[in-house]
Amino acid sequence: MNEEGTTPKDYEFIDTPEHLNEWVGKMRAWLAESPDKRCCLDTEADSLHHYHEKLCLLQVNCAGRYALVDPLAIADVSPLLALLDEHELWFHGADYDLTMLRRTYDWNPKVIRDTQIAARLLGARQFGLAALVKNAFDLDLCKASQKADWSRRPLPPNMLSYAVDDVRYLLPIADKFVADLKAKGREDWFHQSCLSLQEDVAARDNVAREDPWRVQGCGRLHPRGLALLKGMWEWREGIAKERDTPCFKIMSNKQMVAYAEQFEAGQPLNPPNGWRPRWKKEFFDIVAAIMASTAADWPQRAKKTKGRLSDAQRDQIDKLCAHREKVAQELEIEPSLLGSRATIEELVVDGDPARHLMSWQHDLMAGGLEQVLQVAE
Repeated sequence: MNEEGTTPKDYEFIDTPEHLNEWVGKMRAWLAESPDKRCCLDTEADSLHHYHEKLCLLQVNCAGRYALVDPLAIADVSPLLALLDEHELWFHGADYDLTMLRRTYDWNPKVIRDTQIAARLLGARQFGLAALVKNAFDLDLCKASQKADWSRRPLPPNMLSYAVDDVRYLLPIADKFVADLKAKGREDWFHQSCLSLQEDVAARDNVAREDPWRVQGCGRLHPRGLALLKGMWEWREGIAKERDTPCFKIMSNKQMVAYAEQFEAGQPLNPPNGWRPRWKKEFFDIVAAIMASTAADWPQRAKKTKGRLSDAQRDQIDKLCAHREKVAQELEIEPSLLGSRATIEELVVDGDPARHLMSWQHDLMAGGLEQVLQVAE
Protein backbone atom coordinates (compact mmCIF):
# COMPACT_ATOMS: atom_id res chain seq x y z
CA MET A 1 0.00 0.00 0.00
CA ASN A 2 1.08 3.60 -0.59
CA GLU A 3 0.61 6.52 1.81
CA GLU A 4 -3.00 7.00 0.74
CA GLY A 5 -3.79 3.36 1.61
CA THR A 6 -4.42 2.31 -1.98
CA THR A 7 -2.60 -0.29 -4.02
CA PRO A 8 -0.01 1.37 -6.29
CA LYS A 9 -0.66 1.04 -10.02
CA ASP A 10 1.64 -1.56 -11.55
CA TYR A 11 0.47 -1.29 -15.16
CA GLU A 12 0.54 1.23 -17.99
CA PHE A 13 -2.60 2.46 -19.70
CA ILE A 14 -1.70 2.94 -23.35
CA ASP A 15 -3.88 5.06 -25.64
CA THR A 16 -1.47 6.54 -28.20
CA PRO A 17 0.57 4.86 -30.97
CA GLU A 18 3.73 6.47 -29.60
CA HIS A 19 3.20 5.05 -26.13
CA LEU A 20 2.41 1.62 -27.59
CA ASN A 21 5.58 1.58 -29.68
CA GLU A 22 7.62 2.67 -26.66
CA TRP A 23 6.11 -0.02 -24.41
CA VAL A 24 6.52 -2.76 -27.04
CA GLY A 25 10.21 -1.80 -27.35
CA LYS A 26 10.66 -2.02 -23.58
CA MET A 27 8.90 -5.39 -23.48
CA ARG A 28 11.01 -6.79 -26.29
CA ALA A 29 14.13 -5.91 -24.28
CA TRP A 30 12.56 -7.20 -21.04
CA LEU A 31 11.57 -10.54 -22.57
CA ALA A 32 15.01 -10.96 -24.11
CA GLU A 33 16.54 -10.77 -20.62
CA SER A 34 13.76 -12.52 -18.69
CA PRO A 35 13.98 -16.28 -18.03
CA ASP A 36 10.20 -16.38 -18.59
CA LYS A 37 9.35 -15.69 -22.23
CA ARG A 38 5.57 -16.12 -21.96
CA CYS A 39 2.89 -13.49 -22.52
CA CYS A 40 -0.80 -13.34 -21.62
CA LEU A 41 -3.71 -11.62 -23.35
CA ASP A 42 -7.34 -10.92 -22.53
CA THR A 43 -9.93 -8.70 -24.14
CA GLU A 44 -12.99 -6.69 -23.17
CA ALA A 45 -15.80 -5.81 -25.59
CA ASP A 46 -19.14 -4.01 -25.44
CA SER A 47 -21.53 -6.67 -26.75
CA LEU A 48 -23.92 -6.12 -23.83
CA HIS A 49 -24.27 -2.40 -24.52
CA HIS A 50 -24.11 -1.63 -28.25
CA TYR A 51 -25.48 -2.89 -31.57
CA HIS A 52 -22.10 -3.22 -33.26
CA GLU A 53 -19.87 -5.27 -30.99
CA LYS A 54 -16.29 -4.05 -30.84
CA LEU A 55 -13.07 -4.61 -28.94
CA CYS A 56 -12.65 -2.00 -26.23
CA LEU A 57 -9.57 -3.08 -24.27
CA LEU A 58 -6.57 -5.39 -24.60
CA GLN A 59 -5.03 -6.60 -21.34
CA VAL A 60 -1.43 -7.72 -21.74
CA ASN A 61 1.03 -9.46 -19.44
CA CYS A 62 4.60 -9.87 -20.68
CA ALA A 63 6.39 -12.06 -18.14
CA GLY A 64 5.00 -10.06 -15.23
CA ARG A 65 4.85 -6.60 -16.83
CA TYR A 66 1.31 -5.33 -17.41
CA ALA A 67 -0.36 -2.96 -19.85
CA LEU A 68 -3.91 -2.04 -20.81
CA VAL A 69 -4.07 -1.05 -24.46
CA ASP A 70 -6.97 1.05 -25.77
CA PRO A 71 -7.95 -0.18 -29.27
CA LEU A 72 -10.61 2.53 -29.50
CA ALA A 73 -7.83 5.13 -29.47
CA ILE A 74 -5.17 3.17 -31.39
CA ALA A 75 -6.29 1.87 -34.77
CA ASP A 76 -3.06 0.00 -35.52
CA VAL A 77 -1.91 -2.34 -32.75
CA SER A 78 0.22 -4.45 -35.11
CA PRO A 79 3.45 -3.75 -33.14
CA LEU A 80 1.85 -5.42 -30.11
CA LEU A 81 0.51 -8.35 -32.13
CA ALA A 82 3.93 -8.89 -33.70
CA LEU A 83 5.52 -9.00 -30.24
CA LEU A 84 2.95 -11.50 -28.97
CA ASP A 85 3.51 -13.71 -32.02
CA GLU A 86 7.13 -14.12 -30.95
CA HIS A 87 6.13 -15.78 -27.67
CA GLU A 88 3.90 -18.45 -26.19
CA LEU A 89 0.62 -16.65 -25.57
CA TRP A 90 -1.67 -17.61 -22.69
CA PHE A 91 -5.41 -16.93 -22.42
CA HIS A 92 -8.19 -18.04 -20.14
CA GLY A 93 -11.26 -19.15 -22.08
CA ALA A 94 -9.75 -18.08 -25.40
CA ASP A 95 -12.69 -18.82 -27.71
CA TYR A 96 -14.33 -15.39 -27.51
CA ASP A 97 -11.00 -13.52 -27.43
CA LEU A 98 -9.73 -15.34 -30.53
CA THR A 99 -13.01 -14.66 -32.33
CA MET A 100 -12.88 -10.92 -31.60
CA LEU A 101 -9.17 -10.62 -32.43
CA ARG A 102 -9.69 -12.39 -35.73
CA ARG A 103 -12.66 -10.23 -36.69
CA THR A 104 -11.01 -6.99 -35.61
CA TYR A 105 -7.43 -7.49 -36.79
CA ASP A 106 -7.61 -10.60 -38.99
CA TRP A 107 -5.09 -12.03 -36.55
CA ASN A 108 -4.67 -15.56 -35.30
CA PRO A 109 -1.84 -15.92 -32.74
CA LYS A 110 0.90 -18.37 -33.65
CA VAL A 111 1.02 -20.34 -30.39
CA ILE A 112 -1.76 -20.19 -27.80
CA ARG A 113 -2.22 -21.85 -24.45
CA ASP A 114 -5.46 -21.76 -22.47
CA THR A 115 -5.65 -22.19 -18.69
CA GLN A 116 -9.32 -23.14 -18.94
CA ILE A 117 -8.51 -26.07 -21.23
CA ALA A 118 -5.67 -27.09 -18.89
CA ALA A 119 -7.98 -26.99 -15.87
CA ARG A 120 -10.58 -29.19 -17.55
CA LEU A 121 -7.98 -31.72 -18.70
CA LEU A 122 -6.88 -31.97 -15.08
CA GLY A 123 -10.42 -32.74 -13.97
CA ALA A 124 -11.58 -29.34 -12.70
CA ARG A 125 -15.35 -28.93 -12.64
CA GLN A 126 -15.19 -25.23 -11.73
CA PHE A 127 -12.84 -23.65 -14.22
CA GLY A 128 -13.77 -19.97 -14.33
CA LEU A 129 -10.83 -17.66 -13.66
CA ALA A 130 -12.22 -16.53 -10.31
CA ALA A 131 -12.56 -20.15 -9.16
CA LEU A 132 -9.01 -20.97 -10.26
CA VAL A 133 -7.55 -17.93 -8.50
CA LYS A 134 -9.51 -18.72 -5.35
CA ASN A 135 -8.28 -22.32 -5.41
CA ALA A 136 -4.64 -21.40 -6.14
CA PHE A 137 -4.17 -18.26 -4.05
CA ASP A 138 -7.23 -18.07 -1.77
CA LEU A 139 -8.02 -14.67 -3.31
CA ASP A 140 -11.48 -13.43 -4.24
CA LEU A 141 -11.49 -11.60 -7.58
CA CYS A 142 -14.04 -8.83 -7.83
CA LYS A 143 -16.27 -9.54 -10.84
CA ALA A 144 -18.45 -6.43 -10.49
CA SER A 145 -17.16 -4.99 -13.78
CA GLN A 146 -17.76 -8.15 -15.80
CA LYS A 147 -20.86 -6.77 -17.53
CA ALA A 148 -19.84 -3.12 -17.53
CA ASP A 149 -19.75 -0.95 -20.65
CA TRP A 150 -16.10 -1.14 -21.68
CA SER A 151 -16.57 1.45 -24.43
CA ARG A 152 -16.97 4.24 -21.85
CA ARG A 153 -14.09 6.68 -21.46
CA PRO A 154 -12.38 7.39 -19.22
CA LEU A 155 -12.46 3.97 -17.62
CA PRO A 156 -12.72 4.28 -13.83
CA PRO A 157 -9.99 2.83 -11.59
CA ASN A 158 -12.09 -0.12 -10.42
CA MET A 159 -12.62 -1.28 -14.02
CA LEU A 160 -8.93 -0.89 -14.82
CA SER A 161 -8.00 -2.95 -11.76
CA TYR A 162 -10.51 -5.61 -12.75
CA ALA A 163 -9.03 -5.72 -16.25
CA VAL A 164 -5.44 -6.14 -15.05
CA ASP A 165 -6.45 -8.96 -12.72
CA ASP A 166 -7.68 -10.94 -15.73
CA VAL A 167 -4.04 -11.44 -16.79
CA ARG A 168 -2.23 -10.95 -13.50
CA TYR A 169 -2.60 -14.53 -12.23
CA LEU A 170 -2.44 -16.52 -15.45
CA LEU A 171 1.27 -17.34 -15.45
CA PRO A 172 1.44 -18.66 -11.86
CA ILE A 173 -1.66 -20.75 -12.59
CA ALA A 174 -0.10 -21.90 -15.85
CA ASP A 175 3.05 -23.02 -14.00
CA LYS A 176 1.01 -25.27 -11.73
CA PHE A 177 -1.12 -26.65 -14.56
CA VAL A 178 1.83 -27.40 -16.82
CA ALA A 179 3.57 -29.28 -14.00
CA ASP A 180 0.40 -31.26 -13.28
CA LEU A 181 -0.22 -32.01 -16.96
CA LYS A 182 3.34 -33.31 -17.32
CA ALA A 183 2.98 -35.43 -14.19
CA LYS A 184 -0.20 -37.01 -15.57
CA GLY A 185 1.19 -37.41 -19.08
CA ARG A 186 -1.41 -35.05 -20.52
CA GLU A 187 0.71 -32.20 -21.84
CA ASP A 188 0.30 -33.37 -25.44
CA TRP A 189 -3.48 -33.55 -24.95
CA PHE A 190 -3.28 -29.91 -23.87
CA HIS A 191 -1.24 -28.74 -26.85
CA GLN A 192 -3.51 -30.57 -29.31
CA SER A 193 -6.63 -29.14 -27.66
CA CYS A 194 -5.31 -25.57 -27.80
CA LEU A 195 -4.50 -25.94 -31.50
CA SER A 196 -7.92 -27.49 -32.16
CA LEU A 197 -9.60 -24.48 -30.53
CA GLN A 198 -7.73 -22.12 -32.85
CA GLU A 199 -8.73 -24.16 -35.89
CA ASP A 200 -12.36 -24.30 -34.77
CA VAL A 201 -12.54 -20.52 -34.31
CA ALA A 202 -10.96 -19.91 -37.73
CA ALA A 203 -13.32 -22.34 -39.46
CA ARG A 204 -16.42 -21.00 -37.69
CA ASP A 205 -15.65 -17.37 -38.39
CA ASN A 206 -15.04 -17.98 -42.09
CA VAL A 207 -18.52 -19.40 -42.67
CA ALA A 208 -21.06 -16.80 -43.75
CA ARG A 209 -24.35 -17.58 -42.05
CA GLU A 210 -27.40 -17.87 -44.28
CA ASP A 211 -30.80 -16.73 -43.02
CA PRO A 212 -29.53 -15.35 -39.68
CA TRP A 213 -33.14 -14.88 -38.60
CA ARG A 214 -33.45 -18.66 -38.23
CA VAL A 215 -32.69 -18.57 -34.52
CA GLN A 216 -32.56 -21.47 -32.09
CA GLY A 217 -35.98 -23.03 -31.66
CA CYS A 218 -37.30 -22.10 -35.11
CA GLY A 219 -36.96 -25.68 -36.36
CA ARG A 220 -40.35 -26.54 -34.89
CA LEU A 221 -42.12 -23.67 -36.67
CA HIS A 222 -44.15 -23.95 -39.87
CA PRO A 223 -44.06 -21.40 -42.74
CA ARG A 224 -46.72 -19.16 -41.17
CA GLY A 225 -44.75 -18.88 -37.94
CA LEU A 226 -41.47 -18.53 -39.82
CA ALA A 227 -42.91 -15.55 -41.69
CA LEU A 228 -43.66 -13.78 -38.42
CA LEU A 229 -40.27 -14.71 -36.97
CA LYS A 230 -38.48 -13.30 -40.02
CA GLY A 231 -40.53 -10.10 -39.86
CA MET A 232 -39.86 -9.64 -36.14
CA TRP A 233 -36.14 -10.35 -36.56
CA GLU A 234 -35.77 -7.76 -39.34
CA TRP A 235 -37.77 -5.21 -37.32
CA ARG A 236 -35.69 -5.89 -34.20
CA GLU A 237 -32.44 -5.42 -36.16
CA GLY A 238 -33.62 -2.02 -37.40
CA ILE A 239 -34.65 -0.81 -33.96
CA ALA A 240 -31.46 -2.08 -32.30
CA LYS A 241 -29.30 -0.40 -34.93
CA GLU A 242 -31.26 2.84 -34.65
CA ARG A 243 -30.87 2.89 -30.86
CA ASP A 244 -27.33 1.43 -30.85
CA THR A 245 -28.31 -1.26 -28.40
CA PRO A 246 -27.95 -5.06 -28.44
CA CYS A 247 -30.81 -6.88 -30.14
CA PHE A 248 -31.67 -8.96 -27.08
CA LYS A 249 -32.55 -5.79 -25.18
CA ILE A 250 -35.32 -5.11 -27.68
CA MET A 251 -36.66 -8.67 -27.85
CA SER A 252 -35.00 -12.00 -27.11
CA ASN A 253 -34.85 -14.86 -29.60
CA LYS A 254 -36.89 -16.96 -27.19
CA GLN A 255 -39.62 -14.29 -27.10
CA MET A 256 -39.79 -14.12 -30.89
CA VAL A 257 -40.11 -17.88 -31.27
CA ALA A 258 -42.86 -17.91 -28.61
CA TYR A 259 -44.80 -15.22 -30.48
CA ALA A 260 -44.41 -17.16 -33.74
CA GLU A 261 -45.79 -20.29 -32.07
CA GLN A 262 -48.76 -18.32 -30.70
CA PHE A 263 -49.35 -16.87 -34.16
CA GLU A 264 -49.40 -20.34 -35.70
CA ALA A 265 -51.89 -21.49 -33.07
CA GLY A 266 -54.21 -18.54 -33.78
CA GLN A 267 -53.78 -17.08 -30.32
CA PRO A 268 -53.98 -13.32 -29.67
CA LEU A 269 -50.64 -11.51 -29.71
CA ASN A 270 -49.91 -8.84 -27.13
CA PRO A 271 -46.60 -6.95 -27.34
CA PRO A 272 -44.43 -6.91 -24.20
CA ASN A 273 -45.39 -4.54 -21.42
CA GLY A 274 -43.47 -1.30 -21.50
CA TRP A 275 -43.12 -1.09 -25.26
CA ARG A 276 -43.57 2.41 -26.65
CA PRO A 277 -46.65 3.04 -28.85
CA ARG A 278 -44.58 3.22 -32.05
CA TRP A 279 -43.12 -0.26 -31.44
CA LYS A 280 -46.56 -1.74 -30.73
CA LYS A 281 -47.94 -0.26 -33.94
CA GLU A 282 -45.04 -1.61 -35.99
CA PHE A 283 -45.44 -5.02 -34.37
CA PHE A 284 -49.11 -5.20 -35.34
CA ASP A 285 -48.24 -3.91 -38.82
CA ILE A 286 -45.92 -6.91 -39.25
CA VAL A 287 -48.68 -9.29 -38.15
CA ALA A 288 -51.22 -7.63 -40.47
CA ALA A 289 -48.82 -7.77 -43.45
CA ILE A 290 -48.26 -11.50 -42.96
CA MET A 291 -51.98 -12.20 -42.62
CA ALA A 292 -52.57 -10.29 -45.85
CA SER A 293 -49.86 -12.21 -47.70
CA THR A 294 -50.15 -15.62 -49.33
CA ALA A 295 -48.51 -18.86 -48.23
CA ALA A 296 -46.34 -18.75 -51.34
CA ASP A 297 -44.57 -15.70 -49.87
CA TRP A 298 -43.72 -17.38 -46.57
CA PRO A 299 -40.30 -18.88 -45.78
CA GLN A 300 -40.11 -22.65 -45.93
CA ARG A 301 -38.86 -24.92 -43.20
CA ALA A 302 -35.14 -25.58 -43.51
CA LYS A 303 -34.32 -28.93 -45.01
CA LYS A 304 -32.36 -31.17 -42.72
CA THR A 305 -28.87 -31.67 -44.07
CA LYS A 306 -28.31 -34.85 -42.07
CA GLY A 307 -30.25 -37.96 -42.92
CA ARG A 308 -32.04 -39.93 -40.27
CA LEU A 309 -29.91 -42.25 -38.23
CA SER A 310 -30.57 -45.93 -38.60
CA ASP A 311 -31.30 -48.11 -35.59
CA ALA A 312 -27.86 -49.69 -36.00
CA GLN A 313 -26.19 -46.26 -35.99
CA ARG A 314 -28.11 -45.16 -32.90
CA ASP A 315 -26.97 -48.33 -31.16
CA GLN A 316 -23.37 -47.61 -32.12
CA ILE A 317 -23.64 -44.07 -30.82
CA ASP A 318 -25.09 -45.22 -27.51
CA LYS A 319 -22.34 -47.80 -27.09
CA LEU A 320 -19.59 -45.30 -27.90
CA CYS A 321 -21.06 -42.77 -25.48
CA ALA A 322 -21.12 -45.44 -22.78
CA HIS A 323 -17.49 -46.27 -23.54
CA ARG A 324 -16.65 -42.57 -23.42
CA GLU A 325 -18.30 -42.28 -19.99
CA LYS A 326 -16.28 -45.22 -18.68
CA VAL A 327 -12.95 -43.87 -19.96
CA ALA A 328 -13.70 -40.37 -18.64
CA GLN A 329 -14.62 -41.72 -15.22
CA GLU A 330 -11.31 -43.56 -15.00
CA LEU A 331 -9.44 -40.37 -15.98
CA GLU A 332 -11.61 -38.19 -13.70
CA ILE A 333 -12.44 -35.75 -16.50
CA GLU A 334 -15.66 -34.64 -18.16
CA PRO A 335 -16.86 -37.12 -20.84
CA SER A 336 -17.39 -34.30 -23.36
CA LEU A 337 -13.62 -33.74 -23.43
CA LEU A 338 -13.33 -37.07 -25.27
CA GLY A 339 -15.81 -35.88 -27.90
CA SER A 340 -19.32 -34.50 -27.70
CA ARG A 341 -22.31 -36.67 -28.57
CA ALA A 342 -22.67 -34.65 -31.79
CA THR A 343 -19.05 -35.50 -32.66
CA ILE A 344 -19.69 -39.18 -31.98
CA GLU A 345 -22.77 -39.07 -34.23
CA GLU A 346 -20.68 -37.52 -37.01
CA LEU A 347 -17.91 -40.09 -36.79
CA VAL A 348 -20.40 -42.97 -36.80
CA VAL A 349 -22.15 -41.61 -39.90
CA ASP A 350 -18.86 -40.75 -41.60
CA GLY A 351 -17.12 -43.98 -40.59
CA ASP A 352 -13.76 -42.23 -40.16
CA PRO A 353 -13.14 -41.38 -36.47
CA ALA A 354 -9.74 -39.86 -37.19
CA ARG A 355 -11.43 -36.99 -39.06
CA HIS A 356 -13.47 -36.00 -36.03
CA LEU A 357 -11.24 -36.68 -33.04
CA MET A 358 -7.90 -35.32 -31.95
CA SER A 359 -5.25 -38.03 -31.85
CA TRP A 360 -5.24 -38.16 -28.03
CA GLN A 361 -9.01 -38.58 -28.00
CA HIS A 362 -8.77 -41.28 -30.66
CA ASP A 363 -6.11 -43.13 -28.69
CA LEU A 364 -8.20 -43.14 -25.52
CA MET A 365 -11.36 -44.17 -27.38
CA ALA A 366 -9.59 -46.70 -29.63
CA GLY A 367 -10.82 -49.83 -27.85
CA GLY A 368 -14.45 -48.82 -28.05
CA LEU A 369 -14.13 -47.48 -31.59
CA GLU A 370 -12.60 -50.69 -32.86
CA GLN A 371 -15.11 -52.92 -31.11
CA VAL A 372 -18.24 -50.93 -31.92
CA LEU A 373 -17.46 -49.93 -35.51
CA GLN A 374 -16.27 -53.39 -36.47
CA VAL A 375 -19.50 -54.92 -35.21
CA ALA A 376 -21.38 -53.00 -37.89
CA GLU A 377 -19.15 -54.38 -40.62
